[in-house]
Amino acid sequence: MNGAGGGERFYRGAVRALSVLFVAIGVVVLVTTLANGGGPASTGFLMGIAFIVVGAVRLWLGTRTGR
Repeated sequence: MNGAGGGERFYRGAVRALSVLFVAIGVVVLVTTLANGGGPASTGFLMGIAFIVVGAVRLWLGTRTGR
C-alpha cells in the first residue's frame, strides 16, 4: 500500500507551505513597519526579520534533510 508515502509527502508540503507563509508574514510586517515610520530598532522591524529568518531556515533545513 502507498499510505505512508502519501502522508509523508503531505507533511513535507505542509511544512513548506507554512515556511513560505512565515516568510510572507515577515515581509508584510517589515514593510508595514517601515511604511509607518518604524526604524531598525522597532518591535515590528525585529519581528518581521525574525519571521523571515525562521521561515527561510526551515525551508533550508527541509532541503538539507530531504523533508
